[in-house]
This record gives sequence, C-alpha cells and structure tokens, in this order.
Amino acid sequence: MSVTEQPCYTLINTSQDLESTSEIQLREDLEKGNDKAKAEALKKLIVMMLNGEKFPSLLMIIIRYVMPSQNHAIKKLLLIFWEIVPKHTADGKLLHEMILVCDAYRKDLQHPNEFIRGSTLRFLCKLKEPELLEPLMPSIRACIEYRHAYVRRNAVLAIFTIYKNFDFLIPDAPELIGKFLDVEQDMACRRNAFMMLIHVDQERALNYLSNVIDQVNSFGDILQLVIVELIYKVCHSNPSERARFIRCIYNLLNSSSQAVRYEAAGTLITLSSAPTAVRAASACYIDLIIK
Repeated sequence: MSVTEQPCYTLINTSQDLESTSEIQLREDLEKGNDKAKAEALKKLIVMMLNGEKFPSLLMIIIRYVMPSQNHAIKKLLLIFWEIVPKHTADGKLLHEMILVCDAYRKDLQHPNEFIRGSTLRFLCKLKEPELLEPLMPSIRACIEYRHAYVRRNAVLAIFTIYKNFDFLIPDAPELIGKFLDVEQDMACRRNAFMMLIHVDQERALNYLSNVIDQVNSFGDILQLVIVELIYKVCHSNPSERARFIRCIYNLLNSSSQAVRYEAAGTLITLSSAPTAVRAASACYIDLIIK
C-alpha cells in the first residue's frame, strides 16, 4: 500500500459548524490543559486529520503529555487517534515514536481495569502493522485467561484477526482457542471462539460440536446461531455429514430463542426434503407466525 493510500476503518459524525483550531492552540491544550481540555483538543485533532490535515509535530506532544492520562474518555479517543495517525515515514519505515506507543499498548493490555484491556484488544483488531503487534503477543495471549469475560471475548477476537492477517505471529492460534473453548463457560466468549474455529480450523470446530452435541439446547442463543450456521455450511459442502448433525437441527426447533428456531427451520428444509422434516419446519414457522 502506498503512502497516499491510507486504510479507513472508522467513520465519525461531527457537527458541520465545528470551529477550526490552530496547531499552536492544539499544542497548548494537549500539553498544558486539564483532562477536559485535552479530550476536546484530541477530538478536534482527530476530525482535522480525517479531513486530510497532518500534524506530525504533535505526535511526541501526545505521547509525552496525553498518553500517560488514566482518564477513560481520553483513552478511548487515543485509540481512535492511533488508528488514523500515519505510522510510517515517506519511505515506508515505521516511525520510531510508534515503539513508545507500542509500549503503552502493552501496559494497557495488563491494566487492572477490564474496560481498558477490552477496548485496547478491540483496537488491536484494526492494527495492520505486524511489527507493532509482535511485542504484544504475550500480553494478548494472557488476556484469554483474564477473570473478566469482557476481556476474554475481545482477546479471542484479537487473536482471530491477528491469525487471519499475520498467522506467523501466533501459529498455534487454532489449538490455543480450541483448548480455551473446552473450558470456557461464558456464552459470548464461547461464541467468539467457535466462530473463529469455523473460519480457521473447521475440523476442530466440528469435533468440538460432536463432543457437546447433547448439550446444545442448553447453550445461549448467540452460540446456537453460530452452530446452525456451521451445520448449514458443512452439510451443503459435504452432504454425507447430514446424518451426523440433522438431529441437532431438529432439537434446535425447540430452542427458547425465536431467532434460533427460525434459522433452524430454514436450515432443516434445505438439508432434508423428507416429509417429517418439512412438517417439523412448517410447524415451527406457523408457531412463530402465531406468536
């Protein structure tokens, strides 16, 4: 990707009458202002950068005077700022300042507050520089064992994205997430882990499903929906697997979630044209319409 072709991940809605601010005023607010002034200056800076303006001289000011702040609003704004700020020189080399930023990421991944850890992990899903991600891998791996489910579920998404983009940074990701899935209890975490395995190691996902197939009715709807998606995908690509999983789809017609029942009925009639399957799916659709 050339220097002029910057990726776009975030859209920010701003007021049309937002006042333009000089670089001198931004520097003053970022360096000497209180948390509120720094947050406002960061907002203005982000909008101006998204409009194509460049402020390379403010990078070290932000690293020195804004990054150490523990204010949550400032930390959220910094994640957007680091997402959009140019990270390379004109000849394509990584800016030396980004090493300091990388160290700040590492500290936030070890922060005792679950919001800061989780939001940092979500940000790392958008980072496209493997040289910045590599030093963070031990901290990212450690987050899948953190006590708070919010951190664990975002750690799984970060590992999924990093493995998809830069598998050499974490070559054992499918095995790591497979073991995580075996012991995890939170449904959102299990859903994210199962979704990752569907995309990167489908055989491992199928083996997990085979082992827990009798428990599927007790799972949360977010995990059941992903299971229906996998069964549909697998049975269409390999019809011989239908007998292995069609009973699971039958059982999900009785799920407590209306969305799961709807998806299960649609999957059932695409997998089987047997009269019993058609009747079961029709009865499910009629019940959903009535309710």
